[in-house]
Amino acid sequence: MINEEQFKMIVAQNLINYRKINNLTQLDLANKLSYSDKAISKWERGESLPDLYTLEKIAQLYGITINELVYEKEE
Repeated sequence: MINEEQFKMIVAQNLINYRKINNLTQLDLANKLSYSDKAISKWERGESLPDLYTLEKIAQLYGITINELVYEKEE
């Protein structure tokens, strides 16, 4: 079982990867979600996590499931 810090880092890395795949800057994503780019930056550094509703909005934006944002990708 992973600890909270490991979980935050998995989510952070997934947020970065999907944002880059979709050719968005942190500011672009922030505008689409009505958040500040500082909030996006904190999520991507693993300092905090978006709430469940926001994770769902991000998943819908990228056409993926919440699971793809919160689980480590298997190679």
